[in-house]
Amino acid sequence: MNAKLSQDVPGALHRPSTSIDVGKWLERKLVPSFAAERRRLAADVIWLGALASLLAGVVVFAYFSFGHAGIGASPTGSARAAGLAMAIFGAMAALLYPIVHHGQTRLLSAASMVAQNNVESLVILGKLIETRDPDTAGHNLRVTTYALMFSEELGLETATVMRCVKGALLHDIGKLAVPDQILGKPGPLTDDERQVMQTHVEHGVAIVTQADAIHDAESVVSGHHERYDGTGYPQGLAGEAIPIEARIFALIDVFDALTSRRVYKPPIPIPEALDMMRKGRGTHFDPYLLDRFVALAPGFASQLPQDEQALLTMLMERFSPYLRNILPRQMLLSVTEAALSHST
Repeated sequence: MNAKLSQDVPGALHRPSTSIDVGKWLERKLVPSFAAERRRLAADVIWLGALASLLAGVVVFAYFSFGHAGIGASPTGSARAAGLAMAIFGAMAALLYPIVHHGQTRLLSAASMVAQNNVESLVILGKLIETRDPDTAGHNLRVTTYALMFSEELGLETATVMRCVKGALLHDIGKLAVPDQILGKPGPLTDDERQVMQTHVEHGVAIVTQADAIHDAESVVSGHHERYDGTGYPQGLAGEAIPIEARIFALIDVFDALTSRRVYKPPIPIPEALDMMRKGRGTHFDPYLLDRFVALAPGFASQLPQDEQALLTMLMERFSPYLRNILPRQMLLSVTEAALSHST
């Protein structure tokens, strides 16, 4: 039984009441960050120009003072030649600076637009998933916030944190392809229905791998139903063969499901939920990650606001330091190199 992507997908989407003005937030966060990056690079260009002029002067002075010592070169003449060389190199640096500055401005403008589009798309996709499964309202925002908090506490590198965040927000995007009669069924699923439900993983992978902006969510989307002992799906991966971000999310997803209210159950108290999760140590969950999460989860939960608007604002504020990675320093340096190459 196969689900079609176009089946039962809402035809019209309304702006969610919990959304914040992502564009204004990004402008407030991105502009100062990128401006500071530009100032740092401008200072680097100035210092490099000054250093090049100084080195040119020293080389020319040494050349005339020592290399031509036997043919009547005077210290005064050497100093003049060195000064001339420094002036020439300084003028060249001054002429190149506007070119570099213009290239930086264009790159920053393009990067700001790309960053805004990427973040807005992630937020919209996250809310779109919840329109198919209203019972999980707020789930995506909570698990994404938990993923960000936990991955930071583990000291993971920035690229892994970004995969955790994007994967958490989009982990169930494949449910857009699951028919409503299965997705919203109030009772237990039949074996055939469960097989259809499980196809949301492959649908999700097919969706996120089509766009570079969300491609790094694939490891969580494909692996969040794998189990540490290898009995999960879709690939039956075990242990560290499961990407760490997927192992992290497996914990977070279950924790939020247990501690949240659903139509079929009340929220389970945090201590009781963590006791239930301990029973999956080494089978469902990575033992090391579970032990760390059990110690940290109560503190994480206490920080989350109940209001979705406040939760989204909190998530984006915590996420803002990672926006700097949308415009790596190497990209700015490449603009400088391009400007220099075009001027020669």
